[in-house]
Amino acid sequence: MKQQSFLKVFATLFVITTVVLVIVTPLLEHQLHNAMFQLNLDKNREQAERLATLVSIELERGEDSAKVLADVQNMLENTLQTSEHFACIIEHENKVIAHPKPSNINKDTTGWTMDNGVEIKTFTQSAGEGIPFGGVQTRTDGSQDINYQIPISTKPWAVSVHTKLDIVDQQARKVLLQIGFIVLPGLLLIIVISALLITRQKHQTIEHN
Repeated sequence: MKQQSFLKVFATLFVITTVVLVIVTPLLEHQLHNAMFQLNLDKNREQAERLATLVSIELERGEDSAKVLADVQNMLENTLQTSEHFACIIEHENKVIAHPKPSNINKDTTGWTMDNGVEIKTFTQSAGEGIPFGGVQTRTDGSQDINYQIPISTKPWAVSVHTKLDIVDQQARKVLLQIGFIVLPGLLLIIVISALLITRQKHQTIEHN
């Protein structure tokens, strides 16, 4: 009888906890997604600032722009980058002029947009205004990146650092899974202990009556 009572209490607590988890998990995943997005955007901004500063210093020293661009291209090709995360340089006339994948040089960016959650600009507009701008970049084929652009003050160029938007979902799920591995066993233990205490309290109450 006592065992049946424990199982009943345990099942009730387990169902309640499961319902709460079903409600809370999507909210937590959304918060993690936002946090991972901001982390990636901040990382892209820092990388864009470093590269833009490097290029600007060389140009301000009087280095030939063709040589500076060639040096940047060489650096991009010889730095570990992937299709998921990379830096490039955009010329305001809708053209990629430096890219870790040489076949993407001269790629036309017409029609690409940038959305920072407040306003949407064309990719070329965001590169050409001379103001740092970051957000979700959407290409004409629908693919999206987290992108941050830093203009080069002495040339009609902008450093553009990209991270695939899909990575944010992967990172958020990975963190959520790690949280689950830590929290779920603890919750199960709490349910078992709570069920034992409730069952014991019920039987003590019955015995006193």
